[in-house]
Amino acid sequence: MPRIEELSDGRTRVIVGSAVKHVIPPVIKIPTKLKPAFQASIIVPVYNEADIISRTLLCLSRYLGPDYELIVCDDASTDGTCDVLKNLTHENSNIRLLGLDKRIGKGGTIKRAVEIANSDVIVYVDADLSASLDDLPRLLESASKKDALVISRRTIRGRLTQGVPRLTLSIGYNLIVRLIFRTGIRDHQCGFKAMRKEVAKQLIAKTSNDGFVFDTELIVRAKKMGIPVEEVEIDWIERRPKRANTKWLRTSIEMMKDLIVLKENLS
Repeated sequence: MPRIEELSDGRTRVIVGSAVKHVIPPVIKIPTKLKPAFQASIIVPVYNEADIISRTLLCLSRYLGPDYELIVCDDASTDGTCDVLKNLTHENSNIRLLGLDKRIGKGGTIKRAVEIANSDVIVYVDADLSASLDDLPRLLESASKKDALVISRRTIRGRLTQGVPRLTLSIGYNLIVRLIFRTGIRDHQCGFKAMRKEVAKQLIAKTSNDGFVFDTELIVRAKKMGIPVEEVEIDWIERRPKRANTKWLRTSIEMMKDLIVLKENLS
């Protein structure tokens, strides 16, 4: 089972057995503690995140204060993520582990987490914390006051950190979604969204996609159901290693297929 150790210079190292497998630079800034305090359920969907999940949850825990719950959904990871999470739940009673034996996709894990969330306001965030936590209060405040789906929109500067191939595919994808579904939204896929639990339950009852198009379908369904969609511009720094262009291309093709299915389901 991997062990996570914080180094004095802010870096994190991942130890498997007696060997150091990874040293992670201190790229995640821990902002000032959240003020005013909000009661919220923070959902973190994960798959094979043993290298970073300890640091991510430490960062979130330090920031959120006492009135929160962290629901971490492990989508049948194969790299020891679940073992790391079990240790973390023993150390922090605010962290809840939802471990799955079979992969069901990011959307599927979020749906499961919404069902067990205790707070009135729900936020889900990517495990790498590419989205700045400094923007979390604005999402929480909007979601707590309105029966709306509050979504984030990455700045141009932030999106450029994704790299040109992925940025090009993202721009093309969002353009296609706007043309097909008339959403008027510029960024459908940012994994940093907030809503009241009742709104979340209404939306997930209608969504059918459990994969990458889940984020897009939430927006499309909200528009169709008359639920307001509010955009909040956020800072973003891509923290994922660059993937081969062929992998992004394959993912994009699968997403296009899912969009066709979504369009048929709405007809």
